[in-house]
Amino acid sequence: SGRVSTDDFRRLVFDTEPLQGFRGAAVDRYLRQLSGNTGYITFDQFREFMHVDTNSVDNPLVLAELTEAFNEVDTNKDGFISREEAQRGITIAGERVWGISFQQMCHLFDDNGDGQLSLDEFLKNIKKAYRK
Repeated sequence: SGRVSTDDFRRLVFDTEPLQGFRGAAVDRYLRQLSGNTGYITFDQFREFMHVDTNSVDNPLVLAELTEAFNEVDTNKDGFISREEAQRGITIAGERVWGISFQQMCHLFDDNGDGQLSLDEFLKNIKKAYRK
């Protein structure tokens, strides 16, 4: 038929070692986007997938992963990460922030100074940090 279901594609591609680190919800989000919500991957879409650089912060799969990470930290689901949610998320992830206070780090990411982090601010600042 020239196409494969997104479920079969997911099992064949994302159950392999190199791509197992992505959240299931991120993979599902990415496959919906890649397939145009059809539930099938065509050969052209497969070719598009094969050209995705999974080490680039600009690729749709990594953006889906970052969005899902944001959503996990946004525990009250208001579309923003408060300082408390950010601190809890960093602590749960086991990360330590060296040479800068947590308050300073939040201030660096909070572009509009409203005391919370939107998805747009999060993605923009992750991209900026990644490119340095």
